[in-house]
Amino acid sequence: MYDLISLGEVMLRLAPPKFERLRRTRSLDVEVAGAQLNIAANIARLGKKSAFISKLPDNELGVLAYDSCAAYGVDMSHVKRVPNTRMGMNFLEFTATPRVGVTIFDRRGSAASTITVDDFDWSALAAQTRIAHTDGIVPGLSTGCREATTAYLQAARDAGCVTSFDVNYREHLWTEATALECWKTLLPLVDIVVTSRSVSEAVFGFTGSDADIMQAYHDSFGHKLICLTHREIMGVLQGAWSSKALYDGQVLTGRRYEFDVVDRFGTGDAFFAGLLYGYLDDTPQFALDFGNAACALAHTIEGDVAQFTAAEVLLLLKENIDLRVKR
Repeated sequence: MYDLISLGEVMLRLAPPKFERLRRTRSLDVEVAGAQLNIAANIARLGKKSAFISKLPDNELGVLAYDSCAAYGVDMSHVKRVPNTRMGMNFLEFTATPRVGVTIFDRRGSAASTITVDDFDWSALAAQTRIAHTDGIVPGLSTGCREATTAYLQAARDAGCVTSFDVNYREHLWTEATALECWKTLLPLVDIVVTSRSVSEAVFGFTGSDADIMQAYHDSFGHKLICLTHREIMGVLQGAWSSKALYDGQVLTGRRYEFDVVDRFGTGDAFFAGLLYGYLDDTPQFALDFGNAACALAHTIEGDVAQFTAAEVLLLLKENIDLRVKR
């Protein structure tokens, strides 16, 4: 039995050495990443059992991605190797204020985008897990991925396991109207949803207070737990994170954290993984606080996957955080 399985795409993140520009770089640092993979990897790093469902190219880059994911502790036995396909890429720049960051996706025709509804035994997979996770990116990769995502969530719902969904919107994949059309068919199958005010307003047209927006999701789709996250940017290298949740008719407020930014990519995924980690064994309030602390800690670590333990996150939940060097 897995604690979590995640359906998605593994990508290679390629970035010049810190603060160099893509337009003049002669070398690139490589990280294995992807929003859906990050959830499974972070859950594994926190001590839970996770598996990933995807396709990878049957070449050296596919081996790199496969081995890296396995090294995080993720069960990759459900990932298929596909000849004559490619790895999705994400090129990005790290910057300092006031230069705006850049990210360029190169994923068209990737191995993961060829996933179809017939590629996996969705019912068998759903029967093996406590939580079935995916997000708003996956169904935007192709028509096949959209159909597969629907089958995956339906099988999970039929199996009685918890379903979770990050309402990620990527404008390079589709328009707001197309995303809305798709998500309206998927979200009724979701128990736990994480979203933001910007996506809620732009895609769904939900407005008002935080409580109003979360209630709109509940009324429209029937989610059990709705989380609304808020990222504050005080400069490229400084920020803060907070979140609220609606659960059983009650609005919960998570602890707010300020932090220095070493690497902000994948930090929202760290929040969601922390939230699910807490939700598995504790209360929604603990899950919200744990997720916020995990997100804050993730900002201080290079790479999309946060390299920390649950014990390190728990230290940030104490009333007074001890920042002295541990000797």
